[in-house]
Amino acid sequence: MTLCIISHTEHYMDAEGTLLAWGSTVMEINYLLDIADHIIHIAPLHKGTPPPSSLAYANTTQIEFIPLVPSGGKGVKKLSIAWSALTNIRRIHKALKGVDIIQFRAPTGMGLYVLPYLKWVNTKPYWVKYAGNWVDSQMPLGNQLQKRWLLKQLEPKTQVTYNGNWEHRPQFLPFDNPCFTKENYVEAKSALTIKPDPKEEGWTLCFVGALNAHKGVPLILETLSLLETSIPIKILHFIGDGPDRKAYEQIASEIEIPIQFHGFLPKPKVHQLLSESHVLLLPSKSEGFPKVVGEAMAYGCVPLVSKVSCLEDYITDGENGYLLDQLTPDALGDSLKRLHKITASELKSLRLKNYTFAQCFTYEYYTQAINEKIINVRLR
Repeated sequence: MTLCIISHTEHYMDAEGTLLAWGSTVMEINYLLDIADHIIHIAPLHKGTPPPSSLAYANTTQIEFIPLVPSGGKGVKKLSIAWSALTNIRRIHKALKGVDIIQFRAPTGMGLYVLPYLKWVNTKPYWVKYAGNWVDSQMPLGNQLQKRWLLKQLEPKTQVTYNGNWEHRPQFLPFDNPCFTKENYVEAKSALTIKPDPKEEGWTLCFVGALNAHKGVPLILETLSLLETSIPIKILHFIGDGPDRKAYEQIASEIEIPIQFHGFLPKPKVHQLLSESHVLLLPSKSEGFPKVVGEAMAYGCVPLVSKVSCLEDYITDGENGYLLDQLTPDALGDSLKRLHKITASELKSLRLKNYTFAQCFTYEYYTQAINEKIINVRLR
C-alpha cells in the first residue's frame, strides 16, 4: 500500500546533501511505515540551514520526497501562495498517479487550492489531518476558509482527524497527537519516583516551545518576578528559541529565581529535563494540541496550561493539571500557589493518572489507530 502525504512541512538539504525536516513529523512518518509499504511525502523544499530540530528519514528507499515550491509568509509574501499554485498542483497531480490513499495536512496556505483539487479533480481516497486550533475565534483568514470548507464541502465519507471533540458528525474523528515511542513511554515511568520533593528542594519549572509573546514567555517572566518569595522555585528551564530571546534573557537576569535558556535541544535532552521538572508552563494564547503536553504527562511533569482549544479535553483543572482561564500574572501565580499546597500523596496520584493516560500518545498507538479507523475503512 502506498500512502501519499501532502503537507507544508519545511524540508532542507544539509551541507552533505541529506534531506532533513521537522523532527516530530519525520518521526511520525517513519512509524507509518508499519502500515504502508511506500510513503510519498509532497512538501516544500527550502533553501538555507536546517533548524536544529530537524531529522533525516529513517528509510529513504521506502520514503520518497517530492519537493514543492515554498510559499506563504507575512505581508506581500502571502501572494506567493497564488503564484506557486499551478506549479505545485502539477507536481501533486503527477505524484498521485501511483498512490492508494492520501493524507493532507491542514491548515496551511496551500490548502486553499489543494482541498478543492482533492475533492473535484483527485479520484483517490483521502483524509485530512487538521492540526490547528479548531475553535480559535481569532484564527487567520486562511485557516477560517479551510475550516469552513471542511465543514461545508466534504462528503460524509471524507474523514477529518483533529484535536478535540468539537464536531458531532461521523467524518470528524478525534485523534491524539503522537509524541514519543513505546520505549520512551516505558523509560518515562522512572521519572514518577526520582523527582526530588519540590517542597524541600524547590519547584523545577519548564517551558518548551517558541520563545515569543504568543506562547506566553513574557507572562511567565512577569509572574516569576512577582512570586520570588511566595513559593520556593529552584529553577526555570526555557527550551526553545526565537528572535526575542536576548530581550527575555535580559529580563530574566533581573529576577532572583535561577532561569536557564537552553535554546533548541534534541528530543532525548528535552525528555531528560521534563523528567527532572515538576511543572510544565505553557500559557499560550492559542494552540492545537502541543505535543509537549503529552510528553510532560508521561514524564511526571504537571501541565499548567491555558484553557484553549482541546486542552480541557485532556486536563481537568486541579485533578491532573491546571488550566488558566485568564492569561494574567495573577492567574498564573494563583495556579502555582494552588499546586504548591497539594500534598505529596496527591502529587503522586496526579502523576500516576497522567502517566496511565499518556500511553495514547505513543507513535505505535497512533499508527494502529490510523490503520484501523482510516486505512482499513477507506480502502475497503
